[in-house]
Amino acid sequence: MEKVLLIEDNEHIMNINSQYLTKMGYLVQSAYSLKQAESVMRGFVPDLIVLDIMLPDGDGLDFCKKIRRSHNTPILFLTAKSSQKNIIDGLDNGGDDYLTKPYDLNVFGSRVKALLRRAGKTLPENQIYIIGSLILDIVRSQAFVGEYDLKLSGKEFGILLYLAQHRGSPVSKQELYRTVWGYEDENDGSIVWAAVSRLNKKIAAYEDLFYIESDRDGYELVIIGSGEYR
Repeated sequence: MEKVLLIEDNEHIMNINSQYLTKMGYLVQSAYSLKQAESVMRGFVPDLIVLDIMLPDGDGLDFCKKIRRSHNTPILFLTAKSSQKNIIDGLDNGGDDYLTKPYDLNVFGSRVKALLRRAGKTLPENQIYIIGSLILDIVRSQAFVGEYDLKLSGKEFGILLYLAQHRGSPVSKQELYRTVWGYEDENDGSIVWAAVSRLNKKIAAYEDLFYIESDRDGYELVIIGSGEYR
């Protein structure tokens, strides 16, 4: 049974989300503060964390960064902070997805399901994608330039891999959202844009080897040199 940790200080929202996810078949633990969340996680290893930003004893963004130092657990921000800057900050600080309040429970459920599905996806062993100077370890979701680890998040790696596998034609924001995030619901493109922007910052030092080209049709990975799949 997959395990979900809800970190939310609003008791009404907590109860609704907990009951909904329990009915979906997940094992749910609740925490109303960051201190309580840290205590819960000493004996409960979640497969997914649903995290509010504004909590009584701290900032969910800082907590997310702290988790990212040692864990790759998928994190879904669920918060009332809804500006584009808020969304970018959430993703920049290690979030895998961002959902704003108020929200539809069915959409919430689909986001949780998609994040867990992608996190649990199994892949063949020793599957490496080599393209020019870029090495993508599909099993470990790691990207390297030579010996240097680009230290990508799960979503950043998914974007880079998908663009690498579709070289030669632009990939739209909608296609990336559908394949990398795994959702069918509508999206304004801000989540994808923020994730690609964050990825571009991490690969900027290697733009003489490869880069992501952006235009109104979407995104395309440009490799300077040849590559092969192994």
